[in-house]
Amino acid sequence: MTESNLLKAILQDIREIPPLPEVTTKVLQMTNDPDVSAAELNRVISTDEALTANVLKLCNSAYYGLPRVISSVTQAIMYLGFQTVRNMVLSTAVDHVYAKVDLSAYNHTQNGLSEHSFAVAVASQVISKRLRPGLGDTAFTAGLLHDVGKIVLAKYVRGSKERLIELSGSPHITRDAELEILGTDHAQVGSQIADHWNFPQELTLAIGYHHNPEDARGRPLLAVITYLANNVVLRLGNGLLSGPVVLPISEYCAEATGYTEETVDALGEEVRGAIQSMATAANKGR
Repeated sequence: MTESNLLKAILQDIREIPPLPEVTTKVLQMTNDPDVSAAELNRVISTDEALTANVLKLCNSAYYGLPRVISSVTQAIMYLGFQTVRNMVLSTAVDHVYAKVDLSAYNHTQNGLSEHSFAVAVASQVISKRLRPGLGDTAFTAGLLHDVGKIVLAKYVRGSKERLIELSGSPHITRDAELEILGTDHAQVGSQIADHWNFPQELTLAIGYHHNPEDARGRPLLAVITYLANNVVLRLGNGLLSGPVVLPISEYCAEATGYTEETVDALGEEVRGAIQSMATAANKGR
């Protein structure tokens, strides 16, 4: 297949991606409406039993450290707020999307993309609390969706896996190798998927430039937070067949965030603890 035809096929695959589940879409809309009440949001979430159960598991994880056991979505909203519950709902929906695709060609274990993405979401939130606390919920979403482009590119990667690994120099396929063989990369494709799902521009930019935030228009902090969170989680090895992957911290990231090779390992240990405390109850450490 020529590069031109390949890109056309990829674009068509993006167009054919189904929308997020109706309940998820409704929750995303409602949590952006200041006039929506906790009772109204509860009614929508409670129509999906599996979703409700997962939200309650997340609420009762050690990560949030709530003083009592949460037994209803209404209580979850009261204690944690609309945006945190929104992130829990989105996390559940994204899990289902990722689980449908064989991502072993991308060096992921079974359910590994879910595990990796959840870890990057938590890491993004940890980092944002230090750099810009008000960005935490959006950073979580960016981390959760940063690799969503892999669900489209996975089948094309499988077809060129040996060449991609050769160019990458390891089982962890690099963005540069994708660009050379496929003419695009999972970050660019992920940005298009986020746009297809009507996410705001700040999220599409963070997803599209999570490997090269210095190239993003306006150099938004969200993009570099996502880059750093991904780098930290790769070093932890969550969801990877090969185990930990160590990539150097870019000079731009060090300047923008203050984190360097000398300080990122301590950040990694903090992130590891945060991931474990949430994953225990959420049953995501699979």
